[in-house]
Amino acid sequence: MRIAIFTNEEQTPELKKACPCRQNNRLQIDYFSIKEGRLFTLERALYDMIVISPKGNITLFQAKYSVYFNGQYCVLDITDILYLESYYRKTSVVAGSGSMRIRARLDEEEEKLPKDRFVRINRHNIINMQYVRSVKGEAVEMLNGEVLYVNSGRRKKFEKSYRDFLKENCITL
Repeated sequence: MRIAIFTNEEQTPELKKACPCRQNNRLQIDYFSIKEGRLFTLERALYDMIVISPKGNITLFQAKYSVYFNGQYCVLDITDILYLESYYRKTSVVAGSGSMRIRARLDEEEEKLPKDRFVRINRHNIINMQYVRSVKGEAVEMLNGEVLYVNSGRRKKFEKSYRDFLKENCITL
């Protein structure tokens, strides 16, 4: 995923120190000043997400998520988790690097996740709203290409949560 962040020029150095650019296969963050005027000339096809925050109050957190897998505890970055899927009291944690099957109930795992990033869309799935590519009706396409469906009973809550997530993170494309 490649992200372009636009903020005020005097706040860019502090932002880089607070959240250094992770250059790996999954996430690359480029910082720009709004005053440079590159927003309108930027090649939008290069970026999956463009964030505009004039006040520079962007928080890309590094929270951790621990699971018990194959007899040992594993610690994952919350930002690496795309979604959780559960069947027969076993939960699959789908991350950018793959998936792992853990013996846990989805409602227990839901309590461990931050409510401002994750939302339950049906009986079997909790998604990370950060990795939603598109929403068309009840179908939610994730960045990895998976299409998940929002239950009609959870649709209003999902729409409100997703709208709030987009507002809070100043995400525009």
